[in-house]
Amino acid sequence: MKLKFENKTALATGSTAGIGFAIIRSLAAECTRVIVSGRTEARVSEGIASIRRWHPNAKLDPFVANLANADAAIEIGRRFPSVDILH
Repeated sequence: MKLKFENKTALATGSTAGIGFAIIRSLAAECTRVIVSGRTEARVSEGIASIRRWHPNAKLDPFVANLANADAAIEIGRRFPSVDILH
């Protein structure tokens, strides 16, 4: 399916498992820049590795933090000031 999300940036919180992971994997297939977020480095790295097996050229940016924490929410906004798709 072509959703025309090329050159867009997406963030799905909790994107290392479940529906969040399914969403970012689909967006990565659409040439969307995807922020892979999770609470641990291991989970984020595993998520990125899994997406790369399906889409080797995917544009993926890691972000490790608990986004329920206000400081983490501020930091992700600072690092990625322009997010087009939020889930």
